[in-house]
Amino acid sequence: MKKIFKEPLIYFFVLGFVVFGLHSFLNRVNQDETDPFTVEVTSADVEWIRSSWEARMKRKPTQQEFQGLINRYIRDEIFQREALTMDLDNRDLVIQRRLVQKLTFVLEDINESIEPTDDELIKYMQKNQEKYRIPEMISFSQVYFNPEKRKDSFDDAKKVLDRLKSSKSPPEKASSLGDTIMVDYSYKERSPAEVVRVLGKKFADELFSASEMGWQGPITSTFGVHLIYIEKRIASKMSEFASLREGVKNDFMYERKKQVIDSAYNAMKSRYTILLEGLPYE
Repeated sequence: MKKIFKEPLIYFFVLGFVVFGLHSFLNRVNQDETDPFTVEVTSADVEWIRSSWEARMKRKPTQQEFQGLINRYIRDEIFQREALTMDLDNRDLVIQRRLVQKLTFVLEDINESIEPTDDELIKYMQKNQEKYRIPEMISFSQVYFNPEKRKDSFDDAKKVLDRLKSSKSPPEKASSLGDTIMVDYSYKERSPAEVVRVLGKKFADELFSASEMGWQGPITSTFGVHLIYIEKRIASKMSEFASLREGVKNDFMYERKKQVIDSAYNAMKSRYTILLEGLPYE
């Protein structure tokens, strides 16, 4: 956490939060100094009521509708004041959650108002390389041997492997040497995750750990025994920043939002003494 507070950006967030808090406090003081039984509807309030209606309804309100909106605003203001006077907000979970939500929205808005630079995003991308790395790809074919139809599917696969290695026939003709299976015979440029979805993790692990090209095996899957022909491998590499900028930005903003909220909470919590009867608290 000390490292977070060393970041200049975090100080900006804390400053923004303090300014917001001071503004809210001064507004409350000003309200206390005025007549609590006077409801003032300012021109800014009127414009907010009008613009909110237009944004929601996609049209301007009629004169009658607008008068109803003003009346509703005044009614809500009076009800709110009377409810606070009666202490109806005390220990109300709905109100409590709404206030927490609004404060969280304020902190999120502060985070969203600061556009990250490309340098920040590139550093974030480099720090989280595995997240943005293009996985290794393999183009391969497979010949399947069904253990339910063969006395020794593993031994049969070895015999066919010797035959395939000694012959010069193209790989696409080898499928007839095995058994039928409800998956494709050949695959072009597939990642480990894509192979796992079709033939299972054990098959994918053995396929991608193979060090040679051409025919090899046998290897196993959830279906049974296979021979594999590795035609092409493409090594894993980092993605180009330009192609992932928006995705990196979204990830960066999301992580920074969590840091801002956590930092603000810890800054606020430091001003409180917390007593938790009967339970430990760190």
